[in-house]
Amino acid sequence: MSEPTELSPDHKPIGPASSAKHRGKRGAGKGGRKALYGLLAVSLVGAVVSGALLLRPAPDEVAAESLVQSQVQRAVVPLEEVLARVESQQATLEQRLTDLDQRLELAEQRVKESAAGIAAKQAQLEQLEPRLAGLAEELSRLDSELNLRVTAQNEQIQTLSERLEQNQRQQAAPRPAPASQAPRSAAPPSPPFQVTGVESRGGHPYVGVSPNGLSSLRDIRLLGVGDRQDGWELSAIRGSHVVFRHNGHSVDVQIP
Repeated sequence: MSEPTELSPDHKPIGPASSAKHRGKRGAGKGGRKALYGLLAVSLVGAVVSGALLLRPAPDEVAAESLVQSQVQRAVVPLEEVLARVESQQATLEQRLTDLDQRLELAEQRVKESAAGIAAKQAQLEQLEPRLAGLAEELSRLDSELNLRVTAQNEQIQTLSERLEQNQRQQAAPRPAPASQAPRSAAPPSPPFQVTGVESRGGHPYVGVSPNGLSSLRDIRLLGVGDRQDGWELSAIRGSHVVFRHNGHSVDVQIP
């Protein structure tokens, strides 16, 4: 009589159909094993009875029957114990196989759910790929436009800086005296105040003026370019002289 074999670790049924198939096989195997155990028990009992009759012939029929019953009982009790152990082991194996089937079904369900989730994520990624490609192209286009605009603005700033420097150089350069001057019919007008000097405040030059004949510091007023005094507008400060405009005429005044 052979013991029931354990399932090897490599025995891995796949799918609900495979689980049902193995459950059916286990049921059929269980019934076959019980029939085999019964057949073995009957055969063993028959062998024991035959041996008892051949080895120990009873003097009478009653003694022979008692001897046979005793031999049968002694043979059947171990068989029943073995059968009980086998059935217990079989029940344990059946429970383990049932648990394995349930775990396998749960794992298959999880695999299906994971596969469905992966497929959904993959579909979303496939939908996002064209949008990401479009955004990348748009960013590249905007970056190119921004670079062009920055380059153009830098060129404009450079041009304006060059023009400003040129204007400053032209203003700072002394004007050449004319080769010949026509005789003036009348002397240029003089401002009704005196220029006392030039002061620098806050990085800007100012011209000090005071009314004619007054020498008090309280009477001195500081004029910046664009300021007016008695209708005379200070238009420029050039080194040792300043320029005032009055009634459309420019008048140079020497700084003392």
